[in-house]
Amino acid sequence: MKRFSQRRAVHIARVLLISVVFGLFCAGTAWSQRIHIDITQPSFQQISIAIPDFKFLSAQSPQLARQMAQTLGQSLEYSGVFRPMDPRGFLEDPQSMGMTAGEIRFHDWRRLGADYLVRSSYEVRGEELRLEARLFDVLSGRMVVGRVYEGESRNWQSMVHRLADEILYAITGERGVFDTKLAYVQVKGNAKEIFICDFDGGNPQQVTSNGSLNLSPSWHPNGSELAFVSYKEGAAKIYSVNVFTGSERLLSGHKGLNIAPAWRPGTSQLAATLSISGSPDIYLLSPADGSYQKLVHSWAINVSPSWSPDGKRLAYVSNETGSPQIYVLDVSTGEKRRITFSGRYNTSPAWSPKGDWIAFSGSKDGRHNIFIVRPDGSDLRQLTHGEGNNESPTWSPDGRMIAFSSTRQGDSSIWVLLTNGTGLRRLTGEGVQEMPHWSPRFRSN
Repeated sequence: MKRFSQRRAVHIARVLLISVVFGLFCAGTAWSQRIHIDITQPSFQQISIAIPDFKFLSAQSPQLARQMAQTLGQSLEYSGVFRPMDPRGFLEDPQSMGMTAGEIRFHDWRRLGADYLVRSSYEVRGEELRLEARLFDVLSGRMVVGRVYEGESRNWQSMVHRLADEILYAITGERGVFDTKLAYVQVKGNAKEIFICDFDGGNPQQVTSNGSLNLSPSWHPNGSELAFVSYKEGAAKIYSVNVFTGSERLLSGHKGLNIAPAWRPGTSQLAATLSISGSPDIYLLSPADGSYQKLVHSWAINVSPSWSPDGKRLAYVSNETGSPQIYVLDVSTGEKRRITFSGRYNTSPAWSPKGDWIAFSGSKDGRHNIFIVRPDGSDLRQLTHGEGNNESPTWSPDGRMIAFSSTRQGDSSIWVLLTNGTGLRRLTGEGVQEMPHWSPRFRSN
């Protein structure tokens, strides 16, 4: 396995070595700039942002001027909040236009329809890169935020992703997903192995290499390890793997089934389906001391647990009414409630990070599609519409996107869309990929 720890060390120690604020807005201005974003609404209008090519201050690496601007635009567009403008319509040469508010002709940018303008410059000296960036409110002509980043030039993409995160936070008050990863299952011959990739599908890395069936990856809340199901010893058991070191440990190896792990938020406990009492029921496991307790039990099959963000409720699948449906359990009281009634096959619930939605895969007209519903069962919305089978939804940590597996172009691969059903894009390439799970953020600020 290519060590994820090496990339993360570079990301933190070099790319983010310096992030200097040289023009932070005051508290009152900051809140006046921020916009309430409800991207689940189909009528949501994206924010128009102009990103001219970055200005190069040295003769070395002039090609980065266009590459960094394009990467920043793609990242902001990926967030679903921004609509980058076509640079072919810009009125000035980005290499000669100014960098400060006094030098920028904001009336021209207002005429073009820009809400915000990013003005950036960079200097490459040997293997080192210094990047300076400013975000301007075009209407007021004021700088919203400014940053300086320094590090190795080979890591310029991570710098630009950090800038995208700063811009998104400045406007919305919430960070994006540019430092997150997705875990998923990759078919390799007769085996299925766990892989991880960057938020946009780049940099795929193999995590398991045992030549067996490895399924259902689930990120620990701290992002350091993945729980997964493996048949490498014959029966289905739950293991965890540290994504930085590659070390593995057994979490649950009880007699019978050990499947569908889901870490409880803020803890090192996890819910999982076990069949130690006969029928598949959902248990709360504490790997530190090996204890477990039953959470959901009945004569039926109970699987696919997913925790609410506060860890007090659990969404899961049961066929106790005859067909698989989504239920919600209050863990403290044991009270459960069925929340899906449309369709005869609903499975794979995934609780949103804000707790306001539950995504799931439901069968309709012979195809599996992605739906979202409120935790009380109200406001059901369909996000995909019969383009292949769409399964295993997982939320981005900002709650703006849902990744899922889909066969819409043949073999199963990982796709992502915005939670209003727009912005569909494919993340993974050739081969068969399934069962995605989105990581938490790897940066706390």
